[in-house]
Amino acid sequence: MLRFTSVAARLRDARYAIEDAAFAAGRIAVAIGRGLHELWLGLSMHARQRIALVLGVLVALALVWVVAVPALPCQAPGGDTCAPADDAIHLVPDNALAYVHVNVDPDTEQYQDAAKVASQVPALTDQATGRLLSRLPGPNGATPNFERDIQPWFGGEAAIAIVPSGGGGLGQEVEMLEASDVDGAHKFADSIAAGKPRSTTYRDVQVQVDRRGLATALVGGFLVIGTESGLRDVIDADSGAKGTGSLAGDPQATAARDALPDKRLADAYLSEDGIAELVANSRGPLATLAPVISPDASRGVAVALVASDDGLDVDVRSELDPHRAKAHPGFFSAFRSFEPQLAGSLPADALGYVGIGDPGKTLKSLLQQASAEQPGLAAAVGDLVKRVKNLGKVDLEKDVLPSLGGEAAFALQPATGEPGGNKAGGNAGTPSSSQTPFLEFIAADVDADRASKALARLQGPIIRALNPAKELQVPAFSRHKIGDVTAHSVNLSPAVDLTYAIVGSSLVVATDPAGVQQVARGEGGLDGTELFGKATDGFPGDLSMLSYLNLGSLIALGESTGLAKNPAYATFASEIHKLEALGLAIQSSSDELSTDARLIVGGGSGAGPPAGARPAG
Repeated sequence: MLRFTSVAARLRDARYAIEDAAFAAGRIAVAIGRGLHELWLGLSMHARQRIALVLGVLVALALVWVVAVPALPCQAPGGDTCAPADDAIHLVPDNALAYVHVNVDPDTEQYQDAAKVASQVPALTDQATGRLLSRLPGPNGATPNFERDIQPWFGGEAAIAIVPSGGGGLGQEVEMLEASDVDGAHKFADSIAAGKPRSTTYRDVQVQVDRRGLATALVGGFLVIGTESGLRDVIDADSGAKGTGSLAGDPQATAARDALPDKRLADAYLSEDGIAELVANSRGPLATLAPVISPDASRGVAVALVASDDGLDVDVRSELDPHRAKAHPGFFSAFRSFEPQLAGSLPADALGYVGIGDPGKTLKSLLQQASAEQPGLAAAVGDLVKRVKNLGKVDLEKDVLPSLGGEAAFALQPATGEPGGNKAGGNAGTPSSSQTPFLEFIAADVDADRASKALARLQGPIIRALNPAKELQVPAFSRHKIGDVTAHSVNLSPAVDLTYAIVGSSLVVATDPAGVQQVARGEGGLDGTELFGKATDGFPGDLSMLSYLNLGSLIALGESTGLAKNPAYATFASEIHKLEALGLAIQSSSDELSTDARLIVGGGSGAGPPAGARPAG
């Protein structure tokens, strides 16, 4: 039985569709986090919480894209390269907070690509489908059977609109299903009513309202389901009543949706009022999406889902008011535009990568955001700067950031050795045999002399900030050669041998000397791998940020630390193995914030060898 309580409750219910899969996959992060524990010793608890929040959002989004999206009937008709036909939008009031539209046509390329992705994860798809259908009204209060109860009269389009409610709050939901068989749609509406419904007429449209307040009506060729007041709003929009209009004629909605790719499975739109209610509100159901929407400056945001042979894309376009964007800069407004090049300096088996432009100015802008009005990672960075200043009176903004060049890359690299190695007992600067992945930072085109002097002044504060053995003898940086490069290292733990060096025109900092060695030897090539290409091909050339995760290797790493023994994970392991990679590109300007995310789903049945099997050089 469909419960019409509040939109917030309905949005929470939608997340139940991936509950079990999310629990299982969430254990991956737990296991990997256990293995990387040593790497987090130098971060404050506040910084850990901020970073964990962002990573959690990314994991949740990845699960939604691969599980919930294939389970929905979201196909684009009208040709392989056309936007999906959308007649439902003419029924949606122009003051709607949100609108989601899908269209079913099995003959299109988009449908076939989506079906291919869904076939790779049948257990997850079946579970998601069952959960979603259980939330729809069915005959006699039971869960509807799509093939039996809906498909015979269904015309192809389905949509959901959230319209303002008279009493305030998050609004009320209205569902629209295209009816190719009017008699069949009427019979379905009768079958889902509780008791004998009362019949009323509004603007010559017959409306049925059951004892729960569930209302149904045939409007503009659609069976509309919702509250009575919600149906009246739809009827007003469709009839063109004085003082009303539809979302189809709203210029802001049109501008935002026109920015989406034409070839898509489905699309969604949030109005400025919808953003204020659902995103800007810290308790809103979509508050975690604030970084990619910039709610204080956005005039409207549109989202598209696109299927391909390799997986699924999610494209987000937030239209910004330049004046409000200047007064209330969003998180990504701090990031400078650049053309990514440093992926070529990272090894082919890198587990993850984040690239940014002009790191000095970017990090300085993030520091300026670190206030009560701009919580998040910027605040964590601000905490770190304050700690460094207090320890050694070193000003990162003046002493370090100006020397960092035009591009930077943050990377997570696989462990370099075999089991049983002992980093602590090795020679300074020798690549470790630890099984823990290591972190690496590369900055290109640096001011070598200025960076060397600044880092030399930072050695003492770094040791005091990151040394985990507070009661023992404080370690010291040593100077040594890695090939022809002069490096500086300090051993902080069996898993952390912090090393930095100037390699050519690049600054390299890593928690394992192997990071410096790989760059010095020119052992890069991540940008030439097939997987990286699949995850990032077609992204814009000028970006504010580029990210990549090798999901297959991260999953294998989690399994090597014990995740495979978990029964909940084992249920979906064969399908989780098919998650290969995640790419993310962000462009930020004064009038638009664009996000392109791509999840690569492969056809293999195994996760492959554990990451980190590369021998030490």
